[in-house]
Amino acid sequence: MKITFCGAARQVTGSMHLLELESGYRVLIDCGLDYEQKREFHRGAKVNFPFSPSSIDLVVLTHAHVDHSGNLPTLVRQGFEGKILCTPPTAELTSFLLLDSLKIMEIEMRKKEAHRKKGKKGLNQGSIYGFRDLNEALDRLITLHFNQDFLVNEFLTIRFQEAGHILGAASAKLTITEKGKKRVIGFTGDLGNYSSKLMKDPTPFEGIDFLITESTYGGRVHSATRTPEEELMHYIDETCVKQPGRLVIPAFSVGRTQAIIYALNELYEQGRLPNIKFFVDSPLAIRTTDTYTKYSEYMNEESQAFMRKYGALFDFEYLHYIEDKRGSERLADHYEPCVIISAAGMVEGGRIQEHVRNNIRNAYCTILIAGFCADGTLGHRLLSGQGHIYINGKEFPVFAKVAKTDAFSAHPDHHGLKTFIEASGGKNLKGIFLVHGEESSMLSLESDLQLNGYDNVFVPEKVEQFEIL
Repeated sequence: MKITFCGAARQVTGSMHLLELESGYRVLIDCGLDYEQKREFHRGAKVNFPFSPSSIDLVVLTHAHVDHSGNLPTLVRQGFEGKILCTPPTAELTSFLLLDSLKIMEIEMRKKEAHRKKGKKGLNQGSIYGFRDLNEALDRLITLHFNQDFLVNEFLTIRFQEAGHILGAASAKLTITEKGKKRVIGFTGDLGNYSSKLMKDPTPFEGIDFLITESTYGGRVHSATRTPEEELMHYIDETCVKQPGRLVIPAFSVGRTQAIIYALNELYEQGRLPNIKFFVDSPLAIRTTDTYTKYSEYMNEESQAFMRKYGALFDFEYLHYIEDKRGSERLADHYEPCVIISAAGMVEGGRIQEHVRNNIRNAYCTILIAGFCADGTLGHRLLSGQGHIYINGKEFPVFAKVAKTDAFSAHPDHHGLKTFIEASGGKNLKGIFLVHGEESSMLSLESDLQLNGYDNVFVPEKVEQFEIL
């Protein structure tokens, strides 16, 4: 049996891992977009998978984020004919995120073509996949609930368990029995932060032989010393109460936005919020927030208890959801103190770029980055302290304050990763493979584990293959 690390190897995005059974059955775990690989999105720019898509028998999708799901329509377009396993919330969220991703790719590709060809018509080749490919990929989704064994065939059983990252996010336990020998492999997908605002803690694996784990925050400890509520109140008070400013929060539409709204709702019910307007400017966030409400049983007991007491997790008097583009554009003319929450979290695409562009020269504005930003993204450039940034090819001086908080992180830090690894078998495992992290993060986690007596840790190169014995 072999495993090939086709993506998210020594980098964060593009999760894609190929498991080849001795019987020849081939399972792909995740099929994500690589944000760190600069490329065109038109159909002439073919995605080169390091395998033949038609040779894949089954896809296991751990969660909906596009760096795990975004290449599924391309996989279908290039010949994949099998099924895709995921949880029910993941199926619904994936449909929203892939559609949004396709729209963004179409817009970005048209802009580039217009700029390159000076607006000549007839040059739009369409994006790397189309709506037909997207719908066909969604038709392949088969949903499984947590903690139930699913017999794929006589060789393979799959079980999903709570990953705690976003709604419906799963870690996948694969039990393979071939030639009288059983081997159990655990794929974490993306793990959640312990004591999350909304999600349950990640469940460690039991009885596995090999562990493939994310390492996003390897070598780093979450720096927030305040609770999420106190963190928000600090920036609201400093930006919107003590001065007539605005707080702009880039946040992923799935997970981060809901956690922030819930924390604001708690502050509102405690009577602590100032009487200002709070805007959520993301149609995708609105749709996914409805999904969070629909599948509230997947969230932790604290949030479920709040919902039972107050009736809603994601709605309060001062909160305003912005759906249409005109409403979004009008926010530029809202001169009273306010808070704007908008996607995308890494400030790559979406309406948040407009809000950053409109406020980057405003000394009374704070841009609060509420999560990880991959190298090369606009969010990463903002956090690097550059005095000038480029947005859509235009240069802007940075007068706004740029701050970062880990209070809403959807990943465990270095200590949390070690806790999960130890609880899942630790030194007794035959192999621990670190993926989904910057190379420095992976090497830092690997070094710490080795110093503590681990001799079973590997940091794979991209497309590196390992024999699972």
